Amino acid sequence: MLACVALVAQAPAADLVPRQAFTNHRDPPPWTALTGADAAAYSLGHEVFNTGFLPAGTPGAGRRAGVGPLYNGASCDECHNEGAHGRGPDGDGPVPDALVVELEGRGGPVQDPPGDPVYGRVFNPAATPGFEPEGEVRVSYQPIEHAYPDGSIRELRRPTYSFSGLRHGPLAPRTLVKPRIAPPLFGDGLLQAAQVKDGPRGRFGWQAAALSVRDQTTRAFSREMGLSTSDRPADDCTAAETDCAGQTRATPPEVSDELLQAVLAFEQWLAVPKPPATATPEPGGERLFRRIGCAGCHQPRLPVALPSGRGTSASWIAPYSDLKLHNLGPELADREVSGEPRASRWRTAPLWGLGYRLGRESRPTFLHDGRARSPEEAILWHDGEAAVVRQRFEHLSAAERAALLNFLRTL
Repeated sequence: MLACVALVAQAPAADLVPRQAFTNHRDPPPWTALTGADAAAYSLGHEVFNTGFLPAGTPGAGRRAGVGPLYNGASCDECHNEGAHGRGPDGDGPVPDALVVELEGRGGPVQDPPGDPVYGRVFNPAATPGFEPEGEVRVSYQPIEHAYPDGSIRELRRPTYSFSGLRHGPLAPRTLVKPRIAPPLFGDGLLQAAQVKDGPRGRFGWQAAALSVRDQTTRAFSREMGLSTSDRPADDCTAAETDCAGQTRATPPEVSDELLQAVLAFEQWLAVPKPPATATPEPGGERLFRRIGCAGCHQPRLPVALPSGRGTSASWIAPYSDLKLHNLGPELADREVSGEPRASRWRTAPLWGLGYRLGRESRPTFLHDGRARSPEEAILWHDGEAAVVRQRFEHLSAAERAALLNFLRTL
């Protein structure tokens, strides 16, 4: 039986924080009107978010210096273009920049476990001049035919990851390989303000590991960009990576507190985009979404405790998530280097902004590793606690499945 069958909270539409029209995707709006210092911080944060940082010592780099020596991307925007979801692989080959491969060792705190003893918490395939990257990660896909009860077929793809050119020898056999697509940042400040009973301690990331927007951001600066902050003065180099670990870290931090606060202002006020005007639901799509149980975990409404003085008295958001962790079965579980799966629990991915994505992207990818190429494929990968809901979806008629999937375009 599905574990997440909580009653779905309802709220008057007038009390919902409104989604905003992204008339220019290069100029994403805040979720509420900003003035004065708040508006200036949001604008500066947007600029820093889009800034490509340069290696330390680059002439004229100023406050843009410090990326690396090992890193994945040189800017936030490289993986989260204007706050959007990262793109997964189109097919076999090297993983794209927006698919970061995290590494998890054994033991340590649940919220921040240790990484691989040699390669740290994030595998870095890029390096600044004079240094060598940690290696390369490639993905290959095995096609799988999924048959509906009515006889129709959908092709899924199961990923396998491999490492090559490893600079310091093999990864530890028990290291957990965690491929993670850059999630969208739309509405992160509103998610941070959500009131969730009995939810995980963390709120952000595919497994709710990050405690706050700030925690999530400083982790990325340190481990994916090699940039120090006052929260995390060291990058992801380990003692085994002697050339990298021997680098003296900048004092003060490479990302100053002023620039960090500005990036946080941009992320915390970034709005959730409205779906395109052409997204018109077919009759019954939302009813089917609720009837088969999708809304049990992808809850349409959550209460929020918003700061005062932000230009709105709204007290509800519509994320289509309960922000809780669920086991979605062994097929979606992360695997150790040895190939052994390890039981994994996933935060219910918010569905708001999905219509915007589907309206803009010609080849979108879904789930934590980008294996799904459509919302339909993502649903068909659900198992474990969501197995009953997936089975109900499979037993809908083709017209009903189409109506439900069309409803998702309106979120």
